[in-house]
Amino acid sequence: MSRVVWVALVALLIHSTASAADLQKQIDQLAQPYVDSETVMGVSIGLIKGDQTIARGYGRLSADKSQPPDGRTIYEVGSVSKVFTSLLLADAVVSGRVSLVTPADELLPDGIEMPRRDEALPIRLWHLATHTSGLPRLPDNLEPADPNNPYADYSGKRLAAFLGRYQPRKKPGETIEYSNLGGGLLGDLLCFESKTKYEALLQQRIAEPLGMKDTGIEIDKDRQARLAPPHAEGGVAGYSWDFAQLAGAGAIRSTVDDMLKFARANLNPPEGKLGQAIDLAWLIHQKPIEDTDFAMGLGWHVARDGSTRWHNGQTGGYHAQLMINRKFDTAVVVLANTATMEVDRLAEQIMRMAAGSAEEPRKFEKEIAVAPEVLKKYAGKYQLAPGIVFTVTAEGDKLLVGLTGQQTFRVYPRSEVEWYYKVVDATLTFQLDRQGRCTALELFQNGVRQQAKRME
Repeated sequence: MSRVVWVALVALLIHSTASAADLQKQIDQLAQPYVDSETVMGVSIGLIKGDQTIARGYGRLSADKSQPPDGRTIYEVGSVSKVFTSLLLADAVVSGRVSLVTPADELLPDGIEMPRRDEALPIRLWHLATHTSGLPRLPDNLEPADPNNPYADYSGKRLAAFLGRYQPRKKPGETIEYSNLGGGLLGDLLCFESKTKYEALLQQRIAEPLGMKDTGIEIDKDRQARLAPPHAEGGVAGYSWDFAQLAGAGAIRSTVDDMLKFARANLNPPEGKLGQAIDLAWLIHQKPIEDTDFAMGLGWHVARDGSTRWHNGQTGGYHAQLMINRKFDTAVVVLANTATMEVDRLAEQIMRMAAGSAEEPRKFEKEIAVAPEVLKKYAGKYQLAPGIVFTVTAEGDKLLVGLTGQQTFRVYPRSEVEWYYKVVDATLTFQLDRQGRCTALELFQNGVRQQAKRME
């Protein structure tokens, strides 16, 4: 899911009057290095600048599909779903069905309880939309049967069991702490209130009124054919995520064309209750508590410039970033079928470019070629500490490394023995004996070197 990234758009950005052709050319220049370096497999980019709208695709759908993505290619948007869930809350408030201060436990079905830390301080709906509920990031009974699809078998029964025994450690409103559980629970509560499923609520209240025909959870045969295959960081096969419960946290799939419609509605809200709900969600509802916090709208992170609203999202094979700035009448959408946080940096570059800043294309470290037979020597398990093991696998010319309890990532060669991560600032050095056999690897991170011996 989403990891909160630092978005700092400088206050002195000037109004850009570039033509659509100039903007498109600049987007091309900024996007191409991400594709050429295989940082992303495929990426669709949307930009609104005043009355200009641009949608472009780069790269390819997969190693086996040379077709480039476009504005109609479907991606999982992950935690960007929380913006939609929070807009559903705002819509319910505008419609008079709930209020922002409605206690969350009052919307639970009969028989499901939610203990309060303080009877006078319940978790209220706005707490869930601003990550101030005090709930943890995830329920401690998630325990997926398939770690690559972690929400697929998390049922309402298990959610009820967690809520019934969870003892809050913090008071609502005491801290801002990102919670997938909170976002998902908010969606569930709104569904309980409306006596419908999340998919139907999303369609009725947002997607259909805005003409977002390719936005939803379930996809038919036509949309399935347009779903970009998922990839993990480094271009290896990734995984789609399904949600049995907590859909409001990250279940939505969409296209750049549809997300541009959503962005346009947030720049210029339509008349009526939906427009009122968009404006309600846009307002700042929570100021930063700690220096590292972002201010929060309903679902929206508010950037340090005070005017940009944004949210990103990541699943097992996709990454999404949505940024909207009413002051500059600008919005950026970047959807990729690669699960990498690098997508956020591309979106920030495009936003700054659209606002008038001179942006230089990223320069990625060049890779050297290492023969597949060398990679095969490194494949195996390496124990870093009791119960903590590196698992190294070779897939053709790619070397993949997983650590117990963490996602598997591709590493890249600086030499035959020294390899680096793109997702974190860390390197792995393989150690060989005189016969050329790999006996250990060394992790170097944060100035600390740790050796992991090969397990026989």
